[in-house]
Amino acid sequence: MNIDKIVAKISQFIEVKPEEFDTFMQFASVKQLKKNEIWEHEGDLGKLMGFVNNGILRQFYLKEGNEFTDQFYCEGDFVGNFVSYVKQKPSRSAIQALTDTELIVVSFDNVQKMYDLMPSMDRFGRLFAEQRLVEFSDRITSFLLDPPEERYRQLIEEKPNLLVDIPQYYIAQYLGIRPESLSRIRKRNKM
Repeated sequence: MNIDKIVAKISQFIEVKPEEFDTFMQFASVKQLKKNEIWEHEGDLGKLMGFVNNGILRQFYLKEGNEFTDQFYCEGDFVGNFVSYVKQKPSRSAIQALTDTELIVVSFDNVQKMYDLMPSMDRFGRLFAEQRLVEFSDRITSFLLDPPEERYRQLIEEKPNLLVDIPQYYIAQYLGIRPESLSRIRKRNKM
């Protein structure tokens, strides 16, 4: 199991001793997902947190037979249904691999144990939660205030590999626009 990427990610938040990473990895396992495989289903209780070692996933909602992509998770991102876990209620969304994906997975229950064993991981959890709160707030604000073209520019700036690796209709769903509108935006931004 290659842990270089997760070590680098956690080290962006806190200083962690090598022995603490050894303890962390005792709680972790590797999960391989095939392209289009569902990792968590709508209605599941969020029980796992993953780190995307490689690949791309999306979180999406179903309403009246239509899918709405809410989030993309790429290499170096943490993924999991945090809301379901915290509220201890079934998830209203699903998480699907858009490419072959490798995750480093830890159960949320084991994350809580690590918080007790390693104060540095408790600090990491708090800082990570704060960052996620800011990211979600920024997304909502952008959705309310920014035109689709600006949301598109932000997305390609943050996750440029999405434009190459996944179907464009998922990007259109994420932006809250029709695929035809995305085509026009992409055409204007090529000039």
